[in-house]
Amino acid sequence: MRTTQVHARARNGLVGLLGGGAAGFLLLDAVAALLVVVLGRPPVGDGEPVALIVGVPSVCAVLGCLAALRATRRKEGR
Repeated sequence: MRTTQVHARARNGLVGLLGGGAAGFLLLDAVAALLVVVLGRPPVGDGEPVALIVGVPSVCAVLGCLAALRATRRKEGR
């Protein structure tokens, strides 16, 4: 593997990570807005898991990174 291919994979992986994290935050905000409008209550209250607020964007970021790396590999012809 050449150095330029490594740099391209790293760049695309980082872009996928950032894009997936942003998509995760948008997904989380959309669900929170839906909860407020439909149910009339805030999405996070006492006793509810706050780890979900960190988990959703993190999982989406990792999925975005993996998708970008897979697309890079396909573009290289493997």
